[in-house]
Amino acid sequence: MLPFWFHKSATLIRVLALVSVSLISCVWTSCVACAQEQSPALMNPVIPNAADPFITRSGNQYLLLATHENTITIWSGTSLASLPQNPKIVWKPSDAMKQVWSPTLWRMQGSWWIYFTAEYPGGKHGIYVLQSKTDDPLGGYTLRGLLPLEKTAIDPSILHIRDVTYLMYVDVDPKGWNAVWITSLKDPMSPVGDGRQLIFPDMPWERGAETTHNYPVAEGPTALYRAGKTFIVYSGSDTGTHVYCLGLVTYRGIGDPMLTENWEKSGPVFSYSAEHGVYGPGRGAFTTSPDGKQDWLVYHAKSVKEYTYAGRSVRMQPFTWTADGKPNFGVPVAEGPFTPKPTK
Repeated sequence: MLPFWFHKSATLIRVLALVSVSLISCVWTSCVACAQEQSPALMNPVIPNAADPFITRSGNQYLLLATHENTITIWSGTSLASLPQNPKIVWKPSDAMKQVWSPTLWRMQGSWWIYFTAEYPGGKHGIYVLQSKTDDPLGGYTLRGLLPLEKTAIDPSILHIRDVTYLMYVDVDPKGWNAVWITSLKDPMSPVGDGRQLIFPDMPWERGAETTHNYPVAEGPTALYRAGKTFIVYSGSDTGTHVYCLGLVTYRGIGDPMLTENWEKSGPVFSYSAEHGVYGPGRGAFTTSPDGKQDWLVYHAKSVKEYTYAGRSVRMQPFTWTADGKPNFGVPVAEGPFTPKPTK
């Protein structure tokens, strides 16, 4: 028979072993959870059945808007990965207002303002404006009305250059093209006339190259700023085609921003990827990682090559910059879980 002290020692060893395993397991689980919290995996598409995304920040909170079910919906969260879990309808139109498209959200003159496209039966598309009732961008909004533009106007967005605020929008010309226009804003409800045509779709990639859908399109303008440079990223070609893509104009830094000659056009800068099964990527919007070290592109695309406006969804991926200071968007990433490389 083994001595009594041996049995007690063996029992103690087994207990200590179990405690050690438990501690290691807890530490490992905590480390994994921490790593996942610091670098959560995104699932592309991020928002299904939504198009024309726009994203901005309010403090540590991301705010994402998109064309979605004829409402003004904002997805919010402290991380990009958390956005799909937090949709909130902040405004619904009357039954008479149709085709609520491409909302954008701006902080101006002590309020939040939402510019969006809509149409009443028998009327043309125009740009309508909501003003927040409080300082909360997720709170209630009041419809302020239609911007007084004489043209058929869609896809509103804001540009800031040298302390001047400009309204960018798209004119759907009856002659058969979509072109980007620009005008200055006296205040959020007062554009200074119709302004000037800024981006005309005169390149093959803006006119459905390699398809039979040759409607000329330059639409969905969004400003992008970095290191003192100003860019406008926009979409080219018919939205329903697989060749819908992103183009770029770069401000030359001098001269009137409302004059085309003071911008340099290039493109396409982001196109479909048959290898990854992503078609018609367009409507770019921009944000950064929470620490501000990584730039992110938000866009919509579809998973079929066939001509259709259906099935568009909101997607995201980081992007870099070229040696001459222009955005390098790369190629659309494939659908599924996507964990970006850590920021440097």
